[in-house]
Amino acid sequence: MLEMQFKCSKMGEMKYYLGMHVERDVEKGVLRLHQRKYCEGLAEKYGLQDGGKPATPLPSGFTVEPCADEEVVVGLEYSGVRQRLQRGAADVKSGEMLLSCYTDASFNSVKADGTSIGGYVCLLGGGAVSWRSKKHNEVGLSSCETEYMALHHGAKEVVWLRRLLEELGVGQEKPTVVFCDNESAVKLAKNACLHGLTKHIRPKWHWVRRLLDKEVQLEIVKTHQQAADIFTKRLAEADHWKGMKLAGMSVH
Repeated sequence: MLEMQFKCSKMGEMKYYLGMHVERDVEKGVLRLHQRKYCEGLAEKYGLQDGGKPATPLPSGFTVEPCADEEVVVGLEYSGVRQRLQRGAADVKSGEMLLSCYTDASFNSVKADGTSIGGYVCLLGGGAVSWRSKKHNEVGLSSCETEYMALHHGAKEVVWLRRLLEELGVGQEKPTVVFCDNESAVKLAKNACLHGLTKHIRPKWHWVRRLLDKEVQLEIVKTHQQAADIFTKRLAEADHWKGMKLAGMSVH
């Protein structure tokens, strides 16, 4: 059809698109995208092919101080390239393609300004498809408040993913379960009444209440089963690898 309208040439099966490697299995209906060649090129350019493999991305309890040395920052970014070449989302399990999300926050973990680190990970069929780790812009006065902020960001990602999946023909019939290990934050989302300890919270964080029982279903999860924990703090080696497994990440 395109040849009838435009002058074009047949180049065979697509292998690369916008810097990403494309692998397609038409019979199985599988499409894979990755940037392995790009990462390998960076590793070769900066001499990281045979770099030592650390147990974790950062030591447990490691803190970062502000630094103006651009070379140091760039060096840290590229030093992680080699360790990420064979890490990624675990193979999506066969069966029902259900979307789920875990949200978490480490209260007052940034000692310089009293803010917290929040994170989430969204899984589809047991494999991680979207995740985030980011310092909060606001100072939370309690662990409940910081977890509530993280819940807000995770819920936004869930709404977007649900719409994307619907366009891809993998619509979610039921509300997506969002797991949080802070019972107070879950109760705050489910209860619209104002309380003395939470009435100062900005209205925008309460947006998640509008999603309940429609697009989002909140559930409490035990801390040791919290898949988003690795996105909020530096953990010891055993806890780090356990967290990666919970988050649907595989290491080859």
